[in-house]
Amino acid sequence: MIKTRQKNFRAFIFVEGEEQETIAYIDKNLGFLQSLLLIFAYPLNDNYASLLEYLQSKQLNFVQSGSVESLRLDTRQIQKERESENIKESKNEKTQNMESKDTESKQSAVTLVFHRTIRSGEEIITKGDLTIFGRINNGAHVQSSGNVQIFGTISGNVFCDGDYMILGEVSEGNVLFDGEIVDKELLKYPRNKIYKKNDSIMVEELQ
Repeated sequence: MIKTRQKNFRAFIFVEGEEQETIAYIDKNLGFLQSLLLIFAYPLNDNYASLLEYLQSKQLNFVQSGSVESLRLDTRQIQKERESENIKESKNEKTQNMESKDTESKQSAVTLVFHRTIRSGEEIITKGDLTIFGRINNGAHVQSSGNVQIFGTISGNVFCDGDYMILGEVSEGNVLFDGEIVDKELLKYPRNKIYKKNDSIMVEELQ
């Protein structure tokens, strides 16, 4: 009997980079990147032999542009697919709005709130804001298109595409804000306020 499970995943794209610099970056964020599909927008030719060996030794999932053995993906193709998906989503949203505009408006304003620990292996994915009064265990995955507030210790992965994040102490966890990995050295406060200013990630202590 075949058993399947649908699961959302995210990709991390490397547009360019020197071999040793890329290896160092991946190694630094290995715990986080292991759960993502790594896409290299350039072919990993003979000049990247060490990088290929490293990726295989860490059993990372990756594809490369121009690869004969793998998918031929590049940033333009990915962008086109995203635009196509966005158009479909936009059409679906317009249809839903026409059918139930008031309901959609109420749903978009809802904040998802948890008053408990998010356990290892648990996934929480929401398009709205997310507030958690509890810790995020190692192996847990939290993802929000809105703003995120977590008032417990974080040992799992947290993805946020909103305007800001408020996070408790980050121990073993990995944080992705607006598509960028937040350096763990910046997440040094008991309460971290994270936002963007002039396209740069800012981390301040929340008093």
